Amino acid sequence: MLNRPSRLPILIVTGASGFIGRHFLEEIKDRFYIYALARRSRKAAHVSHHSNIEWIRIDIGHEKAVKECFAEIARKGGADFIIHLAGYYDFENVPHPEFRRTNENGTRYILEATKNLNIKRFIFSSSLTVTEFTKKNTIINENSPADADFPYAVSKRICEEMVKEYASYFPTAIVRLAAIFSDWCEYGPLYMLLTTWLSQRWDSRILAGKGQAAIPYLHVKNLNKLFLAIIAQSELLPECPVLIASPDGCTSQLELFEISVRYNYGELKKPVFVPKWFATFGVAVRNLIGRFTDRRPFERLWMMKYIDKQMRIDASVTRRLLKWQPRSRFLIRRRLLFLIENMKSNPYEWKRKNLEAITKKAHILPNLIIYEVMLRKEKEIIKQITRFLMQPDDNSLFPNYQNLNEEKLYLRIKHIYHMLKQAVRSGDRFQVLSYAHNLAIERFVEGFESKEVISAVAFVGRSIVDALLKDEELKNMKQRIHDEIMMTIQLIEDEIEDSYEELTGKQE
Repeated sequence: MLNRPSRLPILIVTGASGFIGRHFLEEIKDRFYIYALARRSRKAAHVSHHSNIEWIRIDIGHEKAVKECFAEIARKGGADFIIHLAGYYDFENVPHPEFRRTNENGTRYILEATKNLNIKRFIFSSSLTVTEFTKKNTIINENSPADADFPYAVSKRICEEMVKEYASYFPTAIVRLAAIFSDWCEYGPLYMLLTTWLSQRWDSRILAGKGQAAIPYLHVKNLNKLFLAIIAQSELLPECPVLIASPDGCTSQLELFEISVRYNYGELKKPVFVPKWFATFGVAVRNLIGRFTDRRPFERLWMMKYIDKQMRIDASVTRRLLKWQPRSRFLIRRRLLFLIENMKSNPYEWKRKNLEAITKKAHILPNLIIYEVMLRKEKEIIKQITRFLMQPDDNSLFPNYQNLNEEKLYLRIKHIYHMLKQAVRSGDRFQVLSYAHNLAIERFVEGFESKEVISAVAFVGRSIVDALLKDEELKNMKQRIHDEIMMTIQLIEDEIEDSYEELTGKQE
């Protein structure tokens, strides 16, 4: 364990740029060292720099990228716990390739790579929606089956089965989440309800059915405490418990309407109840019109199934196992006041945070696509560059490099390649500056001229660009590839030149 990056307990958190991931990092960053795995950059996710957070941009749906990432973590000493939050969801309720690629395949890749880390427990975030709850008198508890049949629930059920399977290799835990919200809301359906009810719109008082549709809500701060309780109680827990992150019972739309309207206006306004058949007709018409105007409403026809249905929860087993209790001041009925005050005092930030939650889409960033091709073609490209530089040429620009044996030259090119690859993945080019400075010192001591070192680095960059442009997957990304690679190369070149000037000045 000599290579461990910290004396603190070490966590791997997937989905670190998501709503739950960001809030969890903020909660634990002073108490743990965290490998934060995410598709988006730290800046895009609005996560501030911290010495205990190592940000790793990765698409978990790419098996080789996951293997390489976890192998590097293993080389650094491994981790104590993994909290797997990454996953795809949307509000369309139709099959989507990302349910298989990210949720199912991505989870399998993470679980398989975890075998080499000797962790204390793997914690998987599932959802209470895996259970079909619309039957009368259904109460969901830790033993409830994962029998819901819509696409997202099916993908989560498959993932739960995997997690149980891998419990033979390391302890695991399945955490089924309620609707998670923050003081800024950040839960799409609740945001749409509040935005409608607290507006001057024609439908601001309308409730479908009798307003009895109800689900459980859990503040993200209470969820953070639950995750920490799992970590603290890990040695006492069963091999693979199913836990529920939720208060008991549920909260109806009518309750939310009455509380939020009273908080906002100082008085209660009577809701207008719309029969289920009429609400269904209205949603169908609005969606039809929206298809032509490109302004579809948030409501979908599938949601009509849940009018006046209640997802009632009994999480007593979880509370007993973890010695955890949702703090009362963070329960939705009390916390609505904070949500409404944030909405009124900072409407722009309120809208930004919530629109991000609603419009979440399966989008792989261009840099990650380039990174994955670089990963796949790594050996091929490095061998090609090595062979070219080893060719005898009286007019060669690289005499000192040609004096190296092939293995040593290969390793030097590989080092440059890895730096470029990591800069592409992270979107942070400035990380190469320390590498370039150290490279200049090493080559200066070896007797290399700066011109030869800079020319070699530039040649490596151009060769990588040429190789990537031949890949069918990248055929429409010429400018992006050039910018990702050659702009980073330019930084390396300039830093080498600056370092050489400094070194030669010291000699004079």
